[in-house]
Amino acid sequence: MDEVISVFSGAGGLSLGFTNAGLKPLFGVDSNLDACKSYEKNLEVPSYNLDLNADDQAPLLKLLENHRKPLAVIGGPPCQGFSTAGNRTGRDPRNNLIFNYFALVEYLQPRWFLFENVEGLLTSGGGKGVFELVRRFLSLGYSVRLEKVNFAAFGLPQSRKRVIIIGNRLGLDFCFPRGTHSFESGKHNFISLFPSAPTVMEALAGLPMAAVKKVPVAYTGPIMTPYDACMRQGNQSGLVTRHYNSPNAPDQERLRLLRPGQTMKDLPEELWHPSFRKRAFRRVQDGTPTEKRGGAPSGIKRLRGDLCSLTITSSATREFIHPCLDRPMTPREAARLQSFPDCFEFIGNASSVITQTGNAVPPLAAEVFARHLLEMDGLAGSGSRMHNLKGTEPKFIGYRLTDANGMSPALAHTDRLLRTLFPDPVPQWADTIACR
Repeated sequence: MDEVISVFSGAGGLSLGFTNAGLKPLFGVDSNLDACKSYEKNLEVPSYNLDLNADDQAPLLKLLENHRKPLAVIGGPPCQGFSTAGNRTGRDPRNNLIFNYFALVEYLQPRWFLFENVEGLLTSGGGKGVFELVRRFLSLGYSVRLEKVNFAAFGLPQSRKRVIIIGNRLGLDFCFPRGTHSFESGKHNFISLFPSAPTVMEALAGLPMAAVKKVPVAYTGPIMTPYDACMRQGNQSGLVTRHYNSPNAPDQERLRLLRPGQTMKDLPEELWHPSFRKRAFRRVQDGTPTEKRGGAPSGIKRLRGDLCSLTITSSATREFIHPCLDRPMTPREAARLQSFPDCFEFIGNASSVITQTGNAVPPLAAEVFARHLLEMDGLAGSGSRMHNLKGTEPKFIGYRLTDANGMSPALAHTDRLLRTLFPDPVPQWADTIACR
């Protein structure tokens, strides 16, 4: 049965990517009502508003009981408990949601599962959470691979590092899709002979001038870049929603002084926000208790138009300043940098919309993984010596925690834990090379 079930589905970024690859989920399930409404509006299938962390999961199991053994279960449990964008804590109740995802995989028994989360998952709780999650998937009979990837490597105009875990119960050995793009964001770079991922200005090109009221605005010019063409596709009305901005008057002086790539710390101290001042000189080192992490903030920051964007979060429309204009990014601009097409209609107030946007898996990257999953599943019966390992014991195929030459002590500890899941542990670099 080639059904796809989306859980922790949010507004539908992951599901939209799978839909574009020909694997439209039957439905979504999420705890956020606005996100469910956005999902239904754009995917045109139901999204059930259920509490995925409730003690009583009878309503959810009732919904799923006729959909056992689908092709795939996909989802990204809420990540705020692991995110480095705020104060992380191993005791955050949202951290339990990764095991609720596991419980759904256990119940549904899909051929494949795809799990997405923030990179903070790798070191939160001393790495014990991600170790236990992988161990449990293995105990169910899944062959599992874990990697930290940067979605910019697949052409996203944004440096966005995420942890992906994929497993199958067919006994198939497999690799992740190979990157197709170079990228440069200032902090995270990968320079190669591949074409470059779109820059911020290439991604925003073609959008009309932002409105000062919450009304749709029409395109005023021709298609400017290939990415602009991709984002306009399907927008029959020629109108762009959620493309408005009302700058906060007290911030105008700050915005005027910020140069591309600069942050609050580059401004005169008298212009610092009080919340920034409290944490401006905070330093965080490995070994700091997770509940005290978070590091020195950057406050507002002006993006560089000639680079990929920094990671879009639920604070993007408050903190990210347009590369050329003295105003914050609009919700639509944030959605474009997340690869949501201009015809995608978000439901909810401004705060809800940017939260839905920032929490989403970018559809562009999701489509790459969906097509790769389809290819791998098709090879299961092809006789390919490389992939056809049907009948073999499930195993931890491999993992990649970083592209850097070294690891922090915290990440090295996670590495040691994961190595114990191999019958015959091999160096991480040997596994990585085998998939390149």
